[in-house]
Amino acid sequence: MNEKASKKPVASPTAAIPAVLFALVLIGAGAVLGREALLRLGALDGPDWVGPAATHLDGLTAQQWMLPAGIAAVVVGFILVFVAIRPRRRTHRALSEQDIWLRKGDVAAVARASALDSVGVDSATAKAGNKKVTVAVSTVVGTDTSALKSSLVTSVDDALRPLASAPKVRTRVRTTGPAS
Repeated sequence: MNEKASKKPVASPTAAIPAVLFALVLIGAGAVLGREALLRLGALDGPDWVGPAATHLDGLTAQQWMLPAGIAAVVVGFILVFVAIRPRRRTHRALSEQDIWLRKGDVAAVARASALDSVGVDSATAKAGNKKVTVAVSTVVGTDTSALKSSLVTSVDDALRPLASAPKVRTRVRTTGPAS
């Protein structure tokens, strides 16, 4: 049996919004031209829209605004080409197991849960990026913060070991009020 790896999860393409807008413009043009066709066939009554517009455009000559508008159209065209070929943003992190993915928020949740399991931690928050995970913990007065910091790094590293590429773990320890 041939097992094929699935595609990596990525964000929606940036070109989706301009493509939808362009599609709406084309739908509008199709509706106008469909109306004109129905007028020519006699299925509808009313004034022509395309004929008078074409007659008005026929007599135009070069204007001052046309050069900047043409330059702007070229710039917008280059931007749209760049947006269309630009790679999509990575949204998930791969685990060492094939075809298993975690979102950044899930990686942060694993790191936070691992930090909360450490002795002396009162509360914890975690933030995950593409290359690093930052864990901030609060502890009560009297806890050895240097020992806690090193045990946090070890604990979070162990929890994130199943990731295909291990992120750098940064910790911040803050001491809060007296022990309860």
